[in-house]
Amino acid sequence: MGVAVAGDHRESVDAKRTAYVLAALTAGLMALAAVVGLFVPGFYPDYPWAAQALRGGDLVTLAVATPLLGVALVAAIRGSGRGQLVLGGALGYAVYNYAYIVFGAEFNDLFLVHVAILSLAIWALIVLLPSFDGAALAARFGPRTPARVVATLFGVVAAVLAGLWTYFSLRQAITGELPGGAAPPAALHMVYATDLTFFVVPLAVAAVLLWRRTRWGYLLGTVMAVTGATYLVNLMAAAAFQAHADVAGVTAFSPLSLVLDLAFAGAAGVLLATMTARPG
Repeated sequence: MGVAVAGDHRESVDAKRTAYVLAALTAGLMALAAVVGLFVPGFYPDYPWAAQALRGGDLVTLAVATPLLGVALVAAIRGSGRGQLVLGGALGYAVYNYAYIVFGAEFNDLFLVHVAILSLAIWALIVLLPSFDGAALAARFGPRTPARVVATLFGVVAAVLAGLWTYFSLRQAITGELPGGAAPPAALHMVYATDLTFFVVPLAVAAVLLWRRTRWGYLLGTVMAVTGATYLVNLMAAAAFQAHADVAGVTAFSPLSLVLDLAFAGAAGVLLATMTARPG
């Protein structure tokens, strides 16, 4: 029994080390790609709607997401449970953001770097999440944690997005009518596919588990709150860049995006703040 426990502990330590190396590589490549995309004139060959959105995203990746990932990584290495969860959320941002870039952007000189970022972030999450001491981390949440309030937020956002994207997709399938707006159909196809796969479904799963106050509900709920809060800043920056470039049909500021971002940031803050210093 003692040998098995020691072996499990070594495997967990090795998994965390691997995840931390992958996360560090992800952060370094994110910073490099964001600097190039943001400061090299005309780097993105995409049409203006997409190119400006990518540049706005690069600003947030450089100024917010990469520093967040770096700070969380250092905290996680030092043994912080909160750092591990924030690290998971920052990696979630990398997966969500670079799925758009890898599969939606036109071919550019950093294509392989973008693929590397997406791959590293995915595998960092795959290795990191199972290495959590889920019982110990979940035990640090308690009655003060407003699990069902956060679960309701997640459920409403997931239901609205799923409903909208499903409606427009089914309408196109039945009538052939494409959604209107500033984005061309190919871009909307990418938005729907990426949102549903990398955000809506994980958010819905986290909502259900968090409502039931399960171990993984607390952990995934915190990860998704951090991911959502970070990526909504990306969306707002993208809109600001698009509007500044006079992309038709785009407004520079969306009050709804700000409200949602504050809601997700508040959810992340509450979940992290209500973690006790020790289990129990």
